[in-house]
Amino acid sequence: MTNVPIDPLAIIELTNLKAAGKLEDLAKHSSLATKPEWIGELAENEDWHVRRGLAENPVLGEFPNIIEQLAADSDYRVRCHLASNPAIANYPEVVQKLAVDKNRDVRKALAEHPDIIERCCTDKAPNVRSSLANNPSLSSFPEVIRKLVVDRAWTVRSALADNPAIASFPEILEKLAKDRNKTVRYWFAQNPAIADFPEILEKLASDRDKWVRASLATNPTIPSSTVSTQSLKPRPATEKAPSL
Repeated sequence: MTNVPIDPLAIIELTNLKAAGKLEDLAKHSSLATKPEWIGELAENEDWHVRRGLAENPVLGEFPNIIEQLAADSDYRVRCHLASNPAIANYPEVVQKLAVDKNRDVRKALAEHPDIIERCCTDKAPNVRSSLANNPSLSSFPEVIRKLVVDRAWTVRSALADNPAIASFPEILEKLAKDRNKTVRYWFAQNPAIADFPEILEKLASDRDKWVRASLATNPTIPSSTVSTQSLKPRPATEKAPSL
């Protein structure tokens, strides 16, 4: 562990939290690294709320043994918060372990890590793949985008359709514009990435589904001069728009 600057006020605050029994707040504290012996105690605490608080603390990057311990925690909620902690990025073995976790929520939380994107692309749980499809870093992974656009789950394709990261892939935009599922096209019509593609806009403006046309009409990035307003029909106030 590297040397951690000691802030006397932070030490007092940490001590007060421990004395008051506010262990969850203690576990989340940004200055917890100044008390490494307490970190071990918190990791062993029987209350999962405390271990969860510790699992999301960025200071864990200085404590690889604790990261490994929490990655094997019996409570999936602890592992889930660890999976979303940027501190684990420097520990590929832990990332790989969480990537095959038996709980899909853990794998979903991990989908934001760039070094695990390709593995998440083939995950059996649709919500994991959907989380990946929302990842703003996808523009650096064209092959992953090409797999997601033909994913068998419409929820995954919808998540991708709403992701601005696809702006640099005209062939992907064309596929989404004619996706067989109207909800996919609805979310695609909301995407700011389509603003510079007149042919895509015209296709959506004349979509057979009224919700898709209404979605395009409410996209604030679409120039009114680009798409004929005659083809944009506002959705009825009494009906609800598609949802993921």
